[in-house]
Amino acid sequence: MVNHPVKYNRPQRNTDTWKHNWEVMKPFIHFGFKAMALIGGAMIGIIKLLPTLLQRPDETSKKETRIIKI
Repeated sequence: MVNHPVKYNRPQRNTDTWKHNWEVMKPFIHFGFKAMALIGGAMIGIIKLLPTLLQRPDETSKKETRIIKI
């Protein structure tokens, strides 16, 4: 008795189903990309502000309260 591998016939892809799924999910995918871009932009803005927020108050108060005598 010889062992022959069993051939498996893969089912054919139904392109109509794939197109329908894409049409249904398309708005959610676009929303996801736009939301990620918005969150990324907000994070970049926050990270750019952090150095100015973390400065010591002594350094900022000296610059703002300096008196110029003429």
